[in-house]
Amino acid sequence: MSEIQVKKRIDKAAVVFLIIPLIIFVLGVLCFAGGCILEVPTSRGTIYTLLMLGSFFLFGLDIIPGGVFSVIGLFRAVRAKMTGFIVLGIIEVTGACLLLTLVFIIVFVGGPGV
Repeated sequence: MSEIQVKKRIDKAAVVFLIIPLIIFVLGVLCFAGGCILEVPTSRGTIYTLLMLGSFFLFGLDIIPGGVFSVIGLFRAVRAKMTGFIVLGIIEVTGACLLLTLVFIIVFVGGPGV
């Protein structure tokens, strides 16, 4: 396998590993927004519940697996010297860490008071 083919594979892998968490996050935001819009008109009915459950599932999926994918994609982007994707990877890793911190605060600080 030539050096050019290896570089193309690294580039493609970096893009895939960085785009998947981004797509999951955007889908989570869309489900959450749809749920917020349908909360009052449907009186928290079935569609609202499904959209909110979907958004919570997608946000949960974005924390650990999305964070791991972002770290892998970040390392591959650094190796391939792809500046735009390095910035995207840093933003995604930071976002995953902030979401994980938010979950820990909710569970360990807010949880015992309930």
